[in-house]
Amino acid sequence: MSFLRIIEEVDSFKKTDAFYTFLDHEGRTGLGYIDPTIVKLLQSEPTFNTNHEAKTIAIGSKFDTIEKRNDMFAEVADRWRKLPELDEILNKGWRNELYVVYNPSKTQYMRLERAFSVLLGVVTYGVHINGYVPPELSSNGKLKLYIPRRSKTKSTFPGMLDNTVAGGIGYPHGLETTVIKECFEEAGLEEDFVRKNIKNTGVATYIYLKDGRAQPEVEYTYDLVIKEDEAHLIKPQDGEAEDFQLMAIDEVLQRVKNREFKPNCGLIIIDFLIRHGYITAEDEPDYLEIVSRCHVKFPFPTR
Repeated sequence: MSFLRIIEEVDSFKKTDAFYTFLDHEGRTGLGYIDPTIVKLLQSEPTFNTNHEAKTIAIGSKFDTIEKRNDMFAEVADRWRKLPELDEILNKGWRNELYVVYNPSKTQYMRLERAFSVLLGVVTYGVHINGYVPPELSSNGKLKLYIPRRSKTKSTFPGMLDNTVAGGIGYPHGLETTVIKECFEEAGLEEDFVRKNIKNTGVATYIYLKDGRAQPEVEYTYDLVIKEDEAHLIKPQDGEAEDFQLMAIDEVLQRVKNREFKPNCGLIIIDFLIRHGYITAEDEPDYLEIVSRCHVKFPFPTR
């Protein structure tokens, strides 16, 4: 089976006329794609300008500073929490964590509650870390990965398999701080150990269609060598993972194909296996498309 099917489930958004482009306060720069249900809600807000012919919704021109935009969106998000149709995504998903939207690229434009940001279809950012035992350090000469199972009480993808550590980049944290924080919070890994053994390996980008909403996501990827006799260092901390299994590469491949992983974590595993030579252009007929769709260029400013 081609691994392309796994990638297609993640890079799954296709722009249609039903989606409106979310514009900045100058009405010039696209920041995201908004689905029809949220378009209807935004039309009732006096703070947005809708152009049905152009299929755009723009922030009002008076919101010309980051402080004004932050305050306005915080107020709208808080009011929308009372809407029954948004209870699942806002009340149950509310994190009291801010995500940054950039415009122009590398410049902070506004900060949104994490749960609210997905309603606007803006670019979000995270880190995904694969903890693994290289073949040369493995007891049976095969690559192995440390795979957690998501808690059955999580609001998203409960009980599915995950990457060793993963988390969103919330304001004001940077990449390094997020990696260190998430490694301890999710797996109990101490900072010194992480710094000595981790390696930045690139980035994956895709536009996910989830519950009818566009979610452009940027995931910075890392490899973390954890020897077999260091497995005791991994301990679930924050309740997000039920346990960790040290899983041989053959089993990982099968479970990816069986769709047992949270969808974007399956993509990150495939990216890992490509980088380590376990999925090759010789063996995978859709290799080029897979690699391309793990690195999608967005039509929006980014960090």
